[in-house]
Amino acid sequence: MRNHSKLLIAAIAATAILGLTISAASARNLEITNWTNGFRIAWNPLRFEAGGRTAECPVTLEGFFERHTFAKLTTERVGKVTEAAVGTCTRNTATLLRETLPWEVRYSSFTGTLPNITSVTLRFIGLSWQESLEGVTCLARTETSRPARGIATVSGTSITGFRADETAGIETAGGFFCTIAAPAHFGGAASSITSRGRPERIEIRLI
Repeated sequence: MRNHSKLLIAAIAATAILGLTISAASARNLEITNWTNGFRIAWNPLRFEAGGRTAECPVTLEGFFERHTFAKLTTERVGKVTEAAVGTCTRNTATLLRETLPWEVRYSSFTGTLPNITSVTLRFIGLSWQESLEGVTCLARTETSRPARGIATVSGTSITGFRADETAGIETAGGFFCTIAAPAHFGGAASSITSRGRPERIEIRLI
């Protein structure tokens, strides 16, 4: 009888482990549970760096998610940036070219051990800006092959932080200095990332 009970307990444990394994393996999609509210990301400041010169400015991006679930595929479009603003810069100047809106937001990758994720990387395509760096004016526009990237920090199911990926190089144009300089990039952690129009955190999970 005792051996039978041990076998039964072992069988139940094995079934539970198998169920967790299957659940993790089949979690092919990400879900944003409060997706209808969109997103608002604010930096104070965001750094624009090119050729060893930097502009530091408060920047706010707002937009919407196209749906509440999306596949973990690099071709998957998550949403769009529909509003963008730059405040008074503390170092040099920068202007976001709002006439090029909307800008695409696409999924790139995630980190963590399934079923738990610790970060999600997103690509921003079409983002366009002009920056004046110590008397030199450069133009830049992110493309599919050279996007800007942002990394969302996930704690539990909440996005608790967001930072620009400084390893994402972006080509610049507009003059000799702009074209010969190393690729530009963004840098800096956002001061806040919330739902659009309300102070709640964005909730994301694997399904």
